[in-house]
Amino acid sequence: MKHIDLSIVIVHYKTPDLLLNCVSSLWNNSAAVSIEVIVVDNESNDDSKKLILSSFPQTKWMDAGYNSGFARGNNLGIRNSFGEYVLLLNPDSFIQGDSLRNLITIYEQKDADQKLGLLGCRIISSVDKSLLAGTGIAFPGIKNYVKANPVFIKLFQRFVNNNKYKPEEMHYKNHEVDFVSGACVMIKRSKIDQFDLYLDEDFFLYYEDVEWSFRTKQKGLVNFLTADVEVYHENSASTAKNSTRNNIILISELLFYFKTLSRVHWYFLKQ
Repeated sequence: MKHIDLSIVIVHYKTPDLLLNCVSSLWNNSAAVSIEVIVVDNESNDDSKKLILSSFPQTKWMDAGYNSGFARGNNLGIRNSFGEYVLLLNPDSFIQGDSLRNLITIYEQKDADQKLGLLGCRIISSVDKSLLAGTGIAFPGIKNYVKANPVFIKLFQRFVNNNKYKPEEMHYKNHEVDFVSGACVMIKRSKIDQFDLYLDEDFFLYYEDVEWSFRTKQKGLVNFLTADVEVYHENSASTAKNSTRNNIILISELLFYFKTLSRVHWYFLKQ
């Protein structure tokens, strides 16, 4: 089998035009790297498959058979991919120039210095060019709820906020992070195999990337954000109306806490 540098897995649900733009950007900007593009469709029941394969027949199309969610869909794509590196990319994203080659080069360089786990990049809104900051430091936990208490707000503003992580600044600097946005994240296949780093399929949507990042760090690996690559993304283009979306986020957030907090912290969080 021909060597493949990079497998790009895209989990898709009912955004055919955005998906076409995404896939087009990959095939049209991959001259410097050998890629395979794998679309995992979560039962969109539209003309997505015909639209993509008629324009880019070299794309590998997989029907999940039902709405499997983000984690299961990506795992399905990963298990059916063959690249040395794996890139998870949202279908409402697109890349430009040598971004794919640069991501691989950066991963190789950082992995030589540190045991690199997940690699993310700067993500910019394709709508208004604003920063979409889904990558950062300090995993969510009980402190989020403590800081939301009005009694502590002034204390945190005075003593903590001066050292607060500022995405609008840090996303333009290369630096180690705790969690990486699942909208565009790369990992070396050997790391997945060695540390069993597939996504946790208990998560349907949201927080699976945070949990993945948490587990990656538990394995002794380093997560990193590069400011030298920029990806464009239309945020939440394939998710449901706000009320449903907020409910899914809450459920996923609580699941993340349940999986990562100690029993004592979990007890106090429930109170």
